[in-house]
Amino acid sequence: MTTIPMPRHHDDLTVDWLNQIIHNAGIEATVESFDRRPMGEGVGMMATLELVDLTYSDGDGPATVVIKLPAVNDANRAVALAFDIYRREVLFYQHIANETSAGTPRVLLAQVDTPEDFVLVLEDLSDYRLGDQVVGCDRADAEAAVVTLGRLHAPFWDDVDRPELDFVPYETPSTHGDALRDGSLAGWDPMVEVFGDAVPDHMLAVRDRFLAVVPAMQRWLVTAPSTIVHGDFRMDNLFFGQSPDHDEMVVIDWQGCLRSKGARDVAYLLSQSMPTDLRREHERELVGIWHRTLVEGGVENYSAELAWEDYRRSVLALWTLVVVIAGTLDASNERGRAWMTEMIRRSATTIADLDLLDLLPEFE
Repeated sequence: MTTIPMPRHHDDLTVDWLNQIIHNAGIEATVESFDRRPMGEGVGMMATLELVDLTYSDGDGPATVVIKLPAVNDANRAVALAFDIYRREVLFYQHIANETSAGTPRVLLAQVDTPEDFVLVLEDLSDYRLGDQVVGCDRADAEAAVVTLGRLHAPFWDDVDRPELDFVPYETPSTHGDALRDGSLAGWDPMVEVFGDAVPDHMLAVRDRFLAVVPAMQRWLVTAPSTIVHGDFRMDNLFFGQSPDHDEMVVIDWQGCLRSKGARDVAYLLSQSMPTDLRREHERELVGIWHRTLVEGGVENYSAELAWEDYRRSVLALWTLVVVIAGTLDASNERGRAWMTEMIRRSATTIADLDLLDLLPEFE
């Protein structure tokens, strides 16, 4: 694999560097000039993303690419390094993306030099419709998403101990698991301080009990069967095709991929990215569609009833992630604060609707 000098910031981009990317990807074109555009406020909190428009002196190359580099914000970059997410995403594109029929963007460059220095150059998906976690998903988008998850999970179902997957951490024991436990302990009180109006009394009342069982819930998440999960499967990371030549869905931000229970991804989507009224109406059906897609993909000895119970326990376990995100990431921009607020409210309401606090004794 050709190693290309790595920019540390988008200001470091040059025509020569972009031409190395284009030529290394097998594209017969020459970049003459480029213009940079930000992706938008609240997008890519754990990294910095820019759209780069390319003008060519000859040949036919992509009009625009997305270039992803480490976060500029110190607090968010520290969290990214604690979870080793930069290296993980690059290695996902290098070793896993081609094994799954879940849609992933075309990659022109995926390179990591150190845990804190990486670069991704990806196809521009601007012609797709990007999901919006603040608005949330409707039923049709949710169905497309859980089908995509079934296609991701099935090829790796109960088969995650392959050597080529060694870079993907288990939920626990792992640096990821340690960081999640530490982050939940550190993040609960700051979450309440910043988002107090969004955290309901039934969650405030179980603070100490919940934090005490985080390790037990993590251990449950790695009981068989395990698979490869996206780990951050929310609407802001989903692009929906808008024309016949588009994939139905393309999923980005694979930096959180894990070896864990597949229901974790489903629970994350439905409990945190779906408006409460729609989730209440369609939740059980959508979990069933995910299960049916698994069976169609060759998964055996996993019943619809067990899929539902795994979903319920995953919703409860994922409150840990709510605490870490809302309590340790910088929410200084308006949109980031808005999606964190919705994440807290939707997740807490799902926990109440499904009587999931009654499950705490199982982990105590």
